[in-house]
Amino acid sequence: MVSERRALILEQRVSKHADSDLHCHEVSLRLSDDRRHLILSSYTEHYSPQGSQWVERHHQVPMDDLLRWLVQRAEHSV
Repeated sequence: MVSERRALILEQRVSKHADSDLHCHEVSLRLSDDRRHLILSSYTEHYSPQGSQWVERHHQVPMDDLLRWLVQRAEHSV
């Protein structure tokens, strides 16, 4: 798992189904250690009497690209 130090938790939920399955999901946002990328992480766990499984995904965007995108959006909305 990627270090979640100083992550902003965007969504966190746990649900239990009648058949005793447990589903956990978390989405977080953080800066990379070198502060050059914004990383969106999604982590899902599923527990059932048959066993457990988990999936973790990370998507990253260079901060330069993100800031350029924001500036362009701001210029178009003025």
